[in-house]
Amino acid sequence: MAVEASLPPRHAADYLVDVYFQYQTPHLPIVGRSDAEEAIESAYEAMDGREVPGRAVERDILVSFMILAIALCDVSNPSGGRPSQSEGCFRSAIGWYEKAITSSKSDIETLRTILLLAQFIALCPSRGSLWHLTGIALRLCIDMGLHWETDDRAVNMSSATLYDRRRLWYSTYQFDRMLCITLGRPFGIIDESIRVPLPNPWAIHRGTPSSEFDIHSQRAHNHLFLLSKLASEIKHVQHSQVWALKIAYPRADYNLWVQDIQPRLEEWYATIPPMNKAHQASIFASQAYWDYVYNNTLLLLYRPNISTTGSHMTSPDATVLAFAASCQLIASIKTLQREGGVDILWQTAHHLFMAGLGVIYSLWQSKEVRDQNPRGSSVSTLQSCASTLSALAESFPGVAGCRDAFDTLSSATVNWLVNDNAGEPQHDGHHREFRKQAEDLLQQLRPVRGVREEGGMKMSDMMVADGFLFSEMLSSAAQWPDSQDSALGDMGFDTLGGGFSVVN
Repeated sequence: MAVEASLPPRHAADYLVDVYFQYQTPHLPIVGRSDAEEAIESAYEAMDGREVPGRAVERDILVSFMILAIALCDVSNPSGGRPSQSEGCFRSAIGWYEKAITSSKSDIETLRTILLLAQFIALCPSRGSLWHLTGIALRLCIDMGLHWETDDRAVNMSSATLYDRRRLWYSTYQFDRMLCITLGRPFGIIDESIRVPLPNPWAIHRGTPSSEFDIHSQRAHNHLFLLSKLASEIKHVQHSQVWALKIAYPRADYNLWVQDIQPRLEEWYATIPPMNKAHQASIFASQAYWDYVYNNTLLLLYRPNISTTGSHMTSPDATVLAFAASCQLIASIKTLQREGGVDILWQTAHHLFMAGLGVIYSLWQSKEVRDQNPRGSSVSTLQSCASTLSALAESFPGVAGCRDAFDTLSSATVNWLVNDNAGEPQHDGHHREFRKQAEDLLQQLRPVRGVREEGGMKMSDMMVADGFLFSEMLSSAAQWPDSQDSALGDMGFDTLGGGFSVVN
């Protein structure tokens, strides 16, 4: 565990505030620039023993340490990995947690504090439970009515207050959707129970040299929120295909719906905010990042899903599209990993492994995929996936099992592809042998906290949108280290048990 850190020299803190608002990784817009600067100023004055009238000093110190901790995650470390000072700042923030919550003047400030903690835990999951923090944040939002904005409420609030409430709501929504879609868990709140306009980017305070960058970053975040809504719709419709028929829950015509969402996804991609308007260091200036999130959503749409688990088959066109999305997703993650743009390691490892399985599955299942793509290109894609998984394993040891399993499956696939005498896999022994090998390997990728599903892990099952076992394995590997220590335990969160409690 890192030791508690003190506030750095003021010029270093100012530099880190700039780093924080450059969005070098896609953390969420939880704190505004002016609020962050005021909190930093108040914290330094308080630490120097000066009176700071009209300020909740405890909260300012906590917010300052959290901003520094998150910003330090974006600063490259010559020895590799993330600077230890980042965790030191986090531990210092935790020391102020109880006082900050006690002195909080509103539930909004309590929510902001919890979201900042969640942001850091997303980057360093061994320090606590992102799932529990997100649940607390979501319940606070609902308790305050942030999930449903009426016209009367909007008229009677200032633009700054509306902007803040909407920003915090969508930050919470983003955490919930990211976790639930990746882990295959139910949403904390359904989209039909939400009525909140997106934050207005031009409501940000103007007058500073960096204000245009701030406006662009909010536009970029809004675009990500829209993509999360589309991904949420995809999961909802796929699940609805296996619901019992009820008048209250009509089942969508799946083929018609796919034809409807395809152009909406294409429109989303065509309307990405201009990357040349972003700060040059921002992740939002990276084409690879936008390609990553877009193709990951396409893969969610086209890969085998819960409505096809009976036959484990998808349409030939969907398999071709899933293969293309998988290949582009692998290329994008490889670029981001090389450029230091990967933030949530276990989630990226999940997406990369699923994309690799998508390539392997499509090659073995679809003659159209094999005919339309040169063997050399497919082999190169598999090698890129394997090398990127190996690179991620250096920073996140929990992905080592995925790397080893993928290396074996990839090697078997390459050997089959380059064999000139290979027949159709459905009609020769290669397919049966490979399927058994895949099931044996994937069986090893089980969550360390116990098995919650019966039976083995088949490749088609793992590619389903709710591949629960595999997602749990990676989540466990990231969140529950062998030491089983957690800084959040110091502030009253029972992160190792089945629930949580907050110390009053």
